[in-house]
Amino acid sequence: MIAVDKAYHRPTEVDLLIGDATKAKEKLGWVPEYDLDALVEDMMSSDIKLMKKQQFLKENGYDIKNYFE
Repeated sequence: MIAVDKAYHRPTEVDLLIGDATKAKEKLGWVPEYDLDALVEDMMSSDIKLMKKQQFLKENGYDIKNYFE
């Protein structure tokens, strides 16, 4: 049986979230540090580094928990 803890239920969950930084740019003069390509590259680099670390630990006899499943 599956139960839902009401303390963690989000009744106003939305299917799609879209951000718009126009107001921050216009009112605050904000400029993003990353464009989409740089963001993807940074995220992939971080994931690759983590996977290499996990592989190294596995190869050297450490038990690794899989937090991604």
